[in-house]
Amino acid sequence: MHTAEKAEWFLKTLKEFGNCGKIIYADNKPVGYAQYSSASRLPNTQEYGAKKLGTTQDKVAFISCLYISNKDFRGKGLGKKLLDEVILDLKNRGFNAVETFARESSPNNPSGPIQLYLKKGFHVRERLETNHDFALVRLDL
Repeated sequence: MHTAEKAEWFLKTLKEFGNCGKIIYADNKPVGYAQYSSASRLPNTQEYGAKKLGTTQDKVAFISCLYISNKDFRGKGLGKKLLDEVILDLKNRGFNAVETFARESSPNNPSGPIQLYLKKGFHVRERLETNHDFALVRLDL
C-alpha cells in the first residue's frame, strides 16, 4: 500500500472502527508498531485461507501487525507491552475477542511470533491448511 492509500485507509478505519494503531517508543524513538481493526477492513486476511474469522458484529478485532522494527529492541519485552496496550484498548471498547495470524516457525512475521500470543493466553483457533507455517490465534476478552 502506498502512503496516500495508507493514509486513506487510516482515516476511513478511524471513522468506522475507531483507534486502529499504536506506536511504542524507546529512548524517545519509535521502535515498534501495532495495527488492528476488523478483519473486513483488512483484505489481506483472506490470503491466509482461514475458514472463519471473527466479525465486527461479534465484536472481534484483528491484529494485522505487531512488530518491533528496531532489532536492537527485540527480546526486551516491548512486543508484550505493545500487545498489552492493544488488548487493554479493545477491552475498554467492549470487544469480545481479538485474533491474529501468528507464524509458528519464526518470529519474523508482521504479527509477531506465536509464542508471544500463547504466553498472553491466546489459543490456536485454526491451523491453516493453505499456509502450514501460520495459525489463527484468538484471545477471548
